[in-house]
Amino acid sequence: MAGKLAVTFADYGGEKSTFQVNTLVVNAGNFAANDTLMTSLIASANALVDGLQVKETRQYSAAGTGQGASSVPTAQRELKWLITFSDDVNGELGNRELPCPLLDATTILTGVEGNANLSDSKWVTFIADFEALVLSKESNPVTVVGARLVGRNN
Repeated sequence: MAGKLAVTFADYGGEKSTFQVNTLVVNAGNFAANDTLMTSLIASANALVDGLQVKETRQYSAAGTGQGASSVPTAQRELKWLITFSDDVNGELGNRELPCPLLDATTILTGVEGNANLSDSKWVTFIADFEALVLSKESNPVTVVGARLVGRNN
């Protein structure tokens, strides 16, 4: 059974949205290594958003104030990075949303479709961290196949 990691971000208005993924199982033998992988994914996710991280919940702990708001006016929880990944064993596609995306059109977005520039260093780091830690719903390793900017209703 996979572990879980959830990171909650607040937008400019203080509204919250959560990025949640299944992770490798954490046990006594791999605790330190998995804790490091979780910390890396949290840091690389923060590099791709303008939202303020207000909480993180790991399968074995929770941290953060749960309070506050981003100081960046463009940080809006209704906007998301939609990250698409493939299960490395059965090929099934999955998605996760990362709220309050960093809207840097010169280095992050390419074209009018809102596709992420996955060769950008922020994305390269995030993808490496994501693929090192995240598991599919079937508890298999995953490969990121794309990311794009999407909007969500309130």
